Amino acid sequence: MLLIAGGPGQSGVDYAVVAAGLLPETVLDRFDLVGFDPRGVGRSQAIRCEHTDTGTPTFADVLTDVGYARAAGVMRGITDECAAALGSKAALFSTTATAVDIDRIRAALGQSTLTYLGWSYGAKLGAEYARLYPDKVRAAVLDAPTDPGTTWIETVERQLAGFEGAFDQFTAWCATQDSCDRFGNVRTFVGGLVRKAQESPIPSRRPADDVPTYGVDVIDAVVASLYDDARWADLADGLREAADGDSGTLRELADAGRGDQDADDALLVINCNDSAPGPSEGEIRAAGVRFAKQFPLFGVWGSWQLFGCAFWQSPRHTLQPPVAATEHPIVVVGTRHDPATPYGGAVAMAASLGNAELLTWEGQGHTAVGRNDCINRYVADYLASLTVPPHNARCPA
Repeated sequence: MLLIAGGPGQSGVDYAVVAAGLLPETVLDRFDLVGFDPRGVGRSQAIRCEHTDTGTPTFADVLTDVGYARAAGVMRGITDECAAALGSKAALFSTTATAVDIDRIRAALGQSTLTYLGWSYGAKLGAEYARLYPDKVRAAVLDAPTDPGTTWIETVERQLAGFEGAFDQFTAWCATQDSCDRFGNVRTFVGGLVRKAQESPIPSRRPADDVPTYGVDVIDAVVASLYDDARWADLADGLREAADGDSGTLRELADAGRGDQDADDALLVINCNDSAPGPSEGEIRAAGVRFAKQFPLFGVWGSWQLFGCAFWQSPRHTLQPPVAATEHPIVVVGTRHDPATPYGGAVAMAASLGNAELLTWEGQGHTAVGRNDCINRYVADYLASLTVPPHNARCPA
């Protein structure tokens, strides 16, 4: 069984080791697990762009002329650096190109048809493989895909809505915890901490950590923690400690969620080659104003994402709508309160594929396979014996 990691930019070789500890024994008994690093990732000649120091960490506030100019300058610089580093090779990295590589892996494994499991971006890549090679798919599980029919700005908007919703879930949990007693209104507390940290960075009392924490780092820590409700207790501790002048826990959470620069470079190049040109300056500014009103905690923080691939000049391979006439239905898995790839993406992906069944977990966090026993049972039965879950099957939180 081929495992397709997320990102784009995550090492599938490394993730295969993690997956071996997440998947149920019935799957491990039935399959050998195969992981791979997509082209431009990890051991497959990782994309590396030279980056200049952009100065003090801050928010890309596109609501002001100064903020917009700074954010645009930073994003244009990053884009130009990656284009220069890759030169004529820049156009060779895309989801479609990697899907072709996957079929080479299938052939190398001696398999007439492929069984695979993809998480997050890996679900998007798995859908593209099924579109290109529907007759080569034995069974496919696509966990936490994005909506394949949205524009760049719509994708950013849905993700910000997902984080706002997930923060509401954290707030509700916090109301039941003694560790949150001093917060009062959690949104107000976090917003105040962000402003305080941006004006006066919060130090860490840990000897090994001499990097102060700015407001944008506080938001990064919150976002990283919303990916998995198992991190919520650490987030509550980190917020309380930071209010007392020690940002060590928050910085650990933020750093854990950021990944490495090579992964970010691969994400930029692959996403840009997949995307249609745009958005325009007018669209970015209008969306920034709207997001600041719609998403009080994450709107301004997320406005940097609006630039997306606006400055990318390499020839693109815009992804086609995923329609896959596979012999057996594909299983698409969605988590009801997924902040990073909101649940609507799984609904839309299943509808687009056509021959697919949607499996829902009424849970928290990003992805479901390996995190919920009910989901694991359905997935294991499908992978091992092609038993498709009942129509619109749901697993409790």
